[in-house]
Amino acid sequence: MKMIPPVAVTDAILTSSNVTENDYDAWDSGTTYSAGEFAILTSTHKIYESAAGSNLNNDPSTDDGTWWTEIGYTNRWRVFDDKIASVTSRAGTITYTLTMNQFVDAIAFFGLNAPQVRVQIYDDASPANEVYDTAEELVDTSEIIDWYTYFTIELESYEPTVMFTGFTCFPNYQIVITIGDGTGTPECGEIAIGRVVTLGDTLEGTEIGMDSFSRKEQDEYGDWVIVPRSKSDPTDFLFAITPSNAGRVRSRLAARRDLATVYFADESLISYGAIAYGYFEKFRIPLSYQGKSIVRLEIQALT
Repeated sequence: MKMIPPVAVTDAILTSSNVTENDYDAWDSGTTYSAGEFAILTSTHKIYESAAGSNLNNDPSTDDGTWWTEIGYTNRWRVFDDKIASVTSRAGTITYTLTMNQFVDAIAFFGLNAPQVRVQIYDDASPANEVYDTAEELVDTSEIIDWYTYFTIELESYEPTVMFTGFTCFPNYQIVITIGDGTGTPECGEIAIGRVVTLGDTLEGTEIGMDSFSRKEQDEYGDWVIVPRSKSDPTDFLFAITPSNAGRVRSRLAARRDLATVYFADESLISYGAIAYGYFEKFRIPLSYQGKSIVRLEIQALT
């Protein structure tokens, strides 16, 4: 059982990207906006909608909601907004170059719709040397269960989650991320970069699931009316720790109480869905003076 507390990606870390930040025109203090018009602020990397007409010289970043409604992050920054459903997309490929300010050894991607993800790492030498280069193909082959499906199934979907571990990236190293293979329009919901923290040993009884927020009702004629909405992937982890580690585990989890975090059973179990990016609902650590303490950790995944 492990976790990855993500590094907050800032302007200083995001060195470059081929995703342009031009969703709408940048807000201009000298422009009068009508109700329903949009503008962006590159200082906050967010999109705003004018809430009223005759909107002149009202800074969206300091407005109390009278003149502007915050819509969300710009396309470039949606992969760092803690919302898997709000995706960054671009025709061909999506690339990011990040100059890290601390040691990291893991990168997790969520909400993917792309055939491939590649991660390259370069050291801080001049010229920089490539110290890591790994690509993962994301075509979902889970429907192939026998020779018949091997020859008849059309592979059209992609794995939505992938994680890279086992590398060392020190401060001032650069991480180059490439999502997609140059075809179609790849998408990514969230990128989480950090350092793996081991909590304990995953046990049988760890559960994965899904909560759908779509509305499903029958009308007066008995017909079903379905309003599609977001979903969440709750995961209940069950793992064992030695009693002497109870304080450390509690402290680690408490520090992430209100912060989105990557939780996963083990690298080898990610393909089974035993990974979640979200917040823990609660955890319990039964104390024991001998043997093992069995911990249950309930995670509510982000949507």
